[in-house]
Amino acid sequence: PVLLISLGVTLLFARSRWVFLGPLILIAAILYAAFYPAGMPFTSHLPFGGHWWQRSASYARPWDSSISRGELEVELGAGTIDILGSSEELISGHMSYQRGRAPIWAFQQRSNRAIVKVSSPRNRGFMMGNSGYRGSILLGQMVPWDLHVELGAGKLKGDFRNIPLQRLKLELGAGNADLTLSDRGLRGEILVEGGASSLKLHVPRGVGVRINITNPVGTNNLRDAGLQRAGNYWISEDYETSHSAYDITVSFGVGKVEMDYVLPYPEI
Repeated sequence: PVLLISLGVTLLFARSRWVFLGPLILIAAILYAAFYPAGMPFTSHLPFGGHWWQRSASYARPWDSSISRGELEVELGAGTIDILGSSEELISGHMSYQRGRAPIWAFQQRSNRAIVKVSSPRNRGFMMGNSGYRGSILLGQMVPWDLHVELGAGKLKGDFRNIPLQRLKLELGAGNADLTLSDRGLRGEILVEGGASSLKLHVPRGVGVRINITNPVGTNNLRDAGLQRAGNYWISEDYETSHSAYDITVSFGVGKVEMDYVLPYPEI
């Protein structure tokens, strides 16, 4: 709808000095979707009053003792995805979707490494794909995890406090990410790339961070959060000495980075 409005306004004012209004509307809508994807008015309900999210699909894979590492690949065009911890199984997930076909889950084991992939079905024709997904993925706490998440537009929320997170690579076209880091005795790596996006980092007390932000345009609150600037990096005082620490690289076209400290999960 925004694209059609933008095109219409551009054509209407094509011979006037107001021709810039059409592209401006489109840019404003993209930025709005980047920072407030849940608030886009045409993504929550059907035109006839029914709810979009009428179909759902679930997946589960039990853990066995031969698996000592886990890899998760997520390739979804758009959606709102939560990644959380669970001690029940190696991995499980539940997704709701608007139209088209269910997300595709794939599993393979290579030696002691389990590789799980969830992806959007390939489109069979124009406008035949899914408009987006809403759901959650639960990762087992018994193995360290490497994650690679590609999300064209939407929101990713990941709470890894009780998950041994070794590495996370997030590619986000437009939207926002809300990540709570792990405190499981690992020194890991996080890479976040995006176009017009925002990132909130929640760091458990006692977890060290070193953050490199390469945004050409954007803001951050890292100095206010207590980090010290050293060259291209923002570094916490306990980065070198913490038993849990992360090297974090953030590369946005336009974006905002915020960080705060949270309490770790209590150990039982």
